[in-house]
Amino acid sequence: MRVLCAALGFALVACSREPRIEERPIIVYSPRSCPIAESSAYSVIYAGGDFEPQPERPPTAELFLHEHGKMMEDLPPLTRSLVVDISEPGRNVAWIGKRIIPSSGPINVLAWPRQETCRLTRNVERRSDAAFAVFDHHLLVVGGKSVDSAQVPHTYVGDLTTGIIERLEFGLGTRRSRPTVTRFALPEDGDGPAPALVAGGHDPDSETALATAEVYVPPSGGATIGEFERGRIDLSEPRTQHGAVVLATGETLLVGGMGPAGPLRTMEIVDPKTRRSRTSGVQLLAVARARPTVLRLASGEILVAGGVDARGRPVPTLEWFAPDASRTSKRPVDLVTGRERGFVPLQAGGALAVVIPEGDAPDFKTVWVISADGSLEPGLPIEPSTLESVRLFAGEDGSPVLWTGRRWLRWQPWFGAFQPIGGAPSVGPATEAIANGDSGLALWLEDRAEAGMNVTGFGFGWRTAYDTVPKPLLIGSPDQLVPDRLAGFRGSSLSFELERGLVMGPGASAFLADVTFADFSLDIDITAAAPAIVLREESGRELEVGGAACAFAQAATSHLEVVRSETKVRARLDRTGELRDCPTELEKSKRVSIGLRGAQGSGVSAARNLVVVRR
Repeated sequence: MRVLCAALGFALVACSREPRIEERPIIVYSPRSCPIAESSAYSVIYAGGDFEPQPERPPTAELFLHEHGKMMEDLPPLTRSLVVDISEPGRNVAWIGKRIIPSSGPINVLAWPRQETCRLTRNVERRSDAAFAVFDHHLLVVGGKSVDSAQVPHTYVGDLTTGIIERLEFGLGTRRSRPTVTRFALPEDGDGPAPALVAGGHDPDSETALATAEVYVPPSGGATIGEFERGRIDLSEPRTQHGAVVLATGETLLVGGMGPAGPLRTMEIVDPKTRRSRTSGVQLLAVARARPTVLRLASGEILVAGGVDARGRPVPTLEWFAPDASRTSKRPVDLVTGRERGFVPLQAGGALAVVIPEGDAPDFKTVWVISADGSLEPGLPIEPSTLESVRLFAGEDGSPVLWTGRRWLRWQPWFGAFQPIGGAPSVGPATEAIANGDSGLALWLEDRAEAGMNVTGFGFGWRTAYDTVPKPLLIGSPDQLVPDRLAGFRGSSLSFELERGLVMGPGASAFLADVTFADFSLDIDITAAAPAIVLREESGRELEVGGAACAFAQAATSHLEVVRSETKVRARLDRTGELRDCPTELEKSKRVSIGLRGAQGSGVSAARNLVVVRR
């Protein structure tokens, strides 16, 4: 449902270096089952970008939704993200949506109501063993076996900037149950619609594992939806019920699964450029498994968890691999198993696991933090009797969200516990077909029996990478930073003290949640040994100011200043002398996350009064 069409002016620099204004329409949509009354709704639009808001001219605009074509001149020319907050007089409902602004075309924003679940535009045929996944801002419902008829289920593609779902005319060239779906483009391919790789799976009738993959190509030339390429990609071997993840290179890693002879130890990489699969230089799993969970961690490492063995028993072993999957990166460890398990990566590093025990086990540890260094630490448990299912979603503020089958809970990283989400809906996913729309949107396939299946969502977070960072931080709390391990317990290697601020043991890290930076300046007061300032690219590559790449910053005793300007990173110690260049540079166009890490071999590091300014 389209509810708003306004205009945003951008200042662009042409070859003559004279600025010109490009008008871009902003079009706001709402889910079909949660419509907004355009005639009375009012919106506040917040802009974000690589700039610091000016108090005398905040980066906001206000308008009624019926004011079509209104120019929002108060928004800065360098705006790169929008958050649209919508209210209606007389209704206790508010809608909110967010969008990173694409390089061209209209700026579509899908607004979700707070505290409600909503269905998107159309039903899809009821099916079992389908793949449901998000790639960029698109989703696919593909494959599986029809529940109500002998008809082959159609393929559907959805746009999460509009909420519109369309049925493909042709769809898959090969019938598949339980394939995987991943984004299938190189990192340098830009912000346009990306293809998707649908890999493996099994024939719905014979249950024979398949050794091919297919590529969905997004629309071009004015088309509204894309289609699948008619050619197929040959895999190294048949596999179904496997896991898949996109590597930092843009390649897809297929992991384990079930082959003709049982669970697989093999992994293979599918290249979006060559459209070929390879096993050379790819490590084997230590434990063969079907139905594994495969996560790309903040470090770029690959974590393989869960799954079942040849007898259908849960596999306890966690395995870590280098970002290119060429070798193991940590020693495997075992985690408790149970009737059901869920895993989700944590923003600062490591992962979170929730496990439901088999049978009655009131003292069972249901919550585990898998720290960035590979150790296992139990969090405060959820009472096993209240856990009917585990549906985990990534969340903003480093706080994954859990649907237990009864209620929505949010992880509190500085308390090591889940807590109820106030005002959350009382319904959630009953099927295993779930996906993250982004770090604040839970999506799932809802089976409505005779009414078919719907893509349904619950929006619970609206931060973007361009959000403003409060100033200063680390004064009264660790808010806005998230730990890479269990924190807040006696003996934890990460804690917060009013006098010293953030206190870190060697190697322990905390990162600014959700936001990333191009050029910036950072100031922080040192209250014990100086921590390293970590600049982490999306690939997981890091530059440590105060680590081996810029060791002179370790000598700071009272204050540390760090400035990034394109590829250069410079630092000044204790407010004396000039800024000094770090020997190692960053890639020019790469945005970074910012974190603090306890220095190695120095006992305790601590710092407070953190100020980060976008430049």
